[in-house]
Amino acid sequence: MHFSKDFPEKLRSSILVSEVVSKSVKLKQRGQEFSGLCPFHNEKSPSFTVNDQKGFYHCFGCSAHGDVISFTMNNEGLEFRDAVVKLANDFGIAIPQVSFDESKENQLDRDYLILEKITQFFEKNLHGIDGGEARRYLGKRGLNTSFAKKFRLGFATNSYEALTNFLTSENFSELEISRTGIVGKNDKGKFYDKFRNRVIFPITDKKNRVIAFGGRTIGEDLPKYLNSAETEIFKKNQTLYNFSGARKATFDKGYVVVVEGYMDVIALATSGIENVTAGLGTALGAEHLKLLFYSTDKVIICLDGDAAGIRAAKRFSEISLPLINAKKNIFFAFLPSQMDPDDFVKSFGAKELEKLFKSAIPLSESLLEFALTELVIDRKKKISAENKAKLEANLATKIALIQDPASKKYFSLFVKESLFLLGRGQKKSPAIFSKITPLAPRNLADDLAKNIIAFIVKFPELAQFRDDIFDIESLHFGSEKYTHLKELILENADQTEFLTEMNEIENIVASLERIDLESVPTRFRLLLLRDLLLQVEEQYKQAEAEYKGSSLSKVGELSEVEAQKIQEIINYKDSLKAMILALEKELI
Repeated sequence: MHFSKDFPEKLRSSILVSEVVSKSVKLKQRGQEFSGLCPFHNEKSPSFTVNDQKGFYHCFGCSAHGDVISFTMNNEGLEFRDAVVKLANDFGIAIPQVSFDESKENQLDRDYLILEKITQFFEKNLHGIDGGEARRYLGKRGLNTSFAKKFRLGFATNSYEALTNFLTSENFSELEISRTGIVGKNDKGKFYDKFRNRVIFPITDKKNRVIAFGGRTIGEDLPKYLNSAETEIFKKNQTLYNFSGARKATFDKGYVVVVEGYMDVIALATSGIENVTAGLGTALGAEHLKLLFYSTDKVIICLDGDAAGIRAAKRFSEISLPLINAKKNIFFAFLPSQMDPDDFVKSFGAKELEKLFKSAIPLSESLLEFALTELVIDRKKKISAENKAKLEANLATKIALIQDPASKKYFSLFVKESLFLLGRGQKKSPAIFSKITPLAPRNLADDLAKNIIAFIVKFPELAQFRDDIFDIESLHFGSEKYTHLKELILENADQTEFLTEMNEIENIVASLERIDLESVPTRFRLLLLRDLLLQVEEQYKQAEAEYKGSSLSKVGELSEVEAQKIQEIINYKDSLKAMILALEKELI
């Protein structure tokens, strides 16, 4: 049986070494490791250790060392291929039925090679004569040359053909260049560089091989951040930035921190906090959490303490419920006053941020606070029986998603105890939640969301819509309800819980019967831009209110970081308005 080169790595990341070893060796847990008598030589005192975090076993007596596959080979006398098949069968992991294709394997090797060459090209740009402005930008962000080299940062010059010309000179074919995900083709069939005038962040896989790139503009171009297109070896929902680089620090500290972006990761690393990874501009999903749980038992989600951060955290809390268990769980650390981790470290230092991580809010408490916010219930006031019933029903729905029996049992007990204490003054809300005020009803936002969904229903090809700003698969509306409905529609899942909303959407669909088909993409993008503008305006209002209500009362004026944040929002609003106006003119 043939399997892909990556399949053994999937086994190593999916199966705990202790699960395999414990079938033939009696193990005792000691801290983060297990120990027992070595199965490969006779001994009376345990010198054999198993480390799930690092994915290996080691014997200090006979120096036996390896992973789940080598243990199975040595313990059962199997060849490599047979050991892989046995492990897959023992743990119910399907083996992709693939025939060995030498040309396919060679193609993958070439894919990794061209991406490595591109990385070197961008690195040379950054540290060469063309990279002065990019180096100054990184310097302003507090990033020195050594860390730029550590993360292999690069620079894409403001050219449409510099990279493609370089790759052609390196004898890569047009097909190989097109497979990189960072070049495009114009209407004349000519390649052009998608990444221009941007600082480049190489994205690596679990083996630290470059598989894609992120780019941050150093000018006024939109979007601010741009990622490579997905390829055969790069899937956004299965990839985290710096996952490989954070492994050792994650094991040493016993937890991993997930932040929002590349610069947050690098900023924390420069401050000595290296157990940090980030998503790639899309919402964190179940596959991301599985990946994190393979390397640690404790995941801390560190998001901005604004409404968008709270919504993202709420969504991820619900995604995580089927995956947690008595050992593996998630926590939330929210940052104050529109700050990101980079801002926080510059203002208060790394030690204060690590204190925030240590006091992170567990998932159980977070679920309760999310429910209170969602239902607009103030825990400081007396809570009626009716509202407690609403809370219990809301939380029961969430707890039903938990698969682990022990976790489900104790989450249920926690909810019962918390509901009893609510309104009695025995427990205070975590600080971040006490600052969150529920958003007013957003009828316009709901109308935009319904119209966008109606377009997707009427024109199914729009489910694949993706451009320089929007990706329908990861698109979030201001209302979590309509985001969830959109996801159900994309998955062709049951939508009966949204009967009222679907009836309204069907009426909009009917009104689209006579729409000019050529104008559909333009009208659809116009709706998306209006929805995004509305969310940005809400963000601006909240930022302004928070700064006036808290920061100004404390220090008398906006800090440089706060002023910059507000100005960035204003600039983004203006750019969205300009794009909307341009599209409206097209439709006249």
